[in-house]
Amino acid sequence: MKMKKIFVMLAVLFSFCFAFLAGSAGAASEKYVLEKEEVFRVSADGSRQKIEDADVMAVGINGGADGGIFWFAVDPNLNDAMEGSECGIYFFDDKDDLLHYMPYEDAGMVADIHFNSGCKQMVLDVGTWVVRDYILYDFKGANKKASFAGMYNLVWIDPHRFAFTLVEPNTEPRPSGTDFDGWTSVAVYDTAVKELVTVIKATETKNYTLTGADWDESELQITETSVKSKEAWADYENFEEKEISVPFPAAG
Repeated sequence: MKMKKIFVMLAVLFSFCFAFLAGSAGAASEKYVLEKEEVFRVSADGSRQKIEDADVMAVGINGGADGGIFWFAVDPNLNDAMEGSECGIYFFDDKDDLLHYMPYEDAGMVADIHFNSGCKQMVLDVGTWVVRDYILYDFKGANKKASFAGMYNLVWIDPHRFAFTLVEPNTEPRPSGTDFDGWTSVAVYDTAVKELVTVIKATETKNYTLTGADWDESELQITETSVKSKEAWADYENFEEKEISVPFPAAG
């Protein structure tokens, strides 16, 4: 009697494992393709389903002179037609050929991807609020190399360095007149030496945000937001803004 119960239990266990593996294999054997900026889900049997309202994002290489990279996120939370698919990001060239697939659990939260000029590295802009996670990866290897809390613009100033608005860690919240109460500085991360350089740092009465870069002048364009006293952050009407330019920091 005991042996019969054991055999029944083993049969149930094997059935569960088989079903799990079959489901995993099914998800793994499917793929997504891009055709003329339209996304299709292709099942293991070759059947195709067009994904309506899929967001296909374009990234120009060298300002678009060398074509571009197109990417889109696969995440069931984005689209019901993706139900059952593994979360990840697909990358295609401008001829609709697959360059790379990157499994990524939070694919649906990726708002933008910033490539360096050689497309060897990329920074994922992840999040749904004003404060983002900027996460540095190798493009093909998908190795996570660094991450920062940031907001607003991010730009690569050369193949190895990117500038961004850094949300300063370990600071006391400001009495805020907006939905953001943090301290923001402008920083540059050097991927070659793994060093973060603060270009201009927040103070009790000043925040700095990156608005762009002038490569001809080798300058960062920055907005300085200031108040007369630290208590004045509580009212947006107290904010004063001015535009400033700061030279790129020396490399290395």
